Amino acid sequence: MPNANALFCAALIALVTTTASAADLALKAPAAPPIKFTWTGCYVGGHVGGTVSDDRLGTRVNYDGDGFVGGGQIGCDYQFAPNWVIGAEGRAAWSSMRSTHAAFILNPFTGVLTPTQFITTNDFLASATARFGYVYAERWLVYARGGVGWTRERDELPQTLPTGVAVDPSATSVRTGWTVGGGVEWAFAPHWSANVEYNYYDFGTQSMTMTNAVPLVAVIGTVVRDQIHAATAGVNYRF
Repeated sequence: MPNANALFCAALIALVTTTASAADLALKAPAAPPIKFTWTGCYVGGHVGGTVSDDRLGTRVNYDGDGFVGGGQIGCDYQFAPNWVIGAEGRAAWSSMRSTHAAFILNPFTGVLTPTQFITTNDFLASATARFGYVYAERWLVYARGGVGWTRERDELPQTLPTGVAVDPSATSVRTGWTVGGGVEWAFAPHWSANVEYNYYDFGTQSMTMTNAVPLVAVIGTVVRDQIHAATAGVNYRF
């Protein structure tokens, strides 16, 4: 039996040693590294904000306006080298922007000046831009953007004729220009990010010919310059 006891003791010692070694290895096993966030991918989202316009009627008369803007955006980004991001984005929004300026209409037949207002409204604002940014602390992106912008503009001169007939000479056009801006975006969840940004739109100077449905007012021609400043906050879902 001594041999049996010796074998039992040896087996017990081996089992204890093996168990302790396994437990020691388990304690020393490195934890799995956290999944690193990347800005590479596409996204869709929405934004809201405010707009201010800097308009000019003719060559001397400046008039300003403001309004609300709200819409959506879709885009894609690519992160490289390793903290730089390049991407492209398209956005479209409804706008309530309205600018007014006191004006007068000269009756070519009587020489009488009729007081009125020159009104400019922009009810649509869109852009297609490239953007370039730098990643800070993995989940913060500081970026600049630039590209093409569009707006739908209506210019009008509502007035009441001496005969009491209300007329509204107007012209509506979709204007194309350029835009630049920048912002900051924060990835607050694996698939969600929020941003604030500023964009400047310049639609240059355009000749407008305003006509009226009632054939009592002559065609009115003028030149309008249109510049828009927009500040927005938005949320994106990234996939």
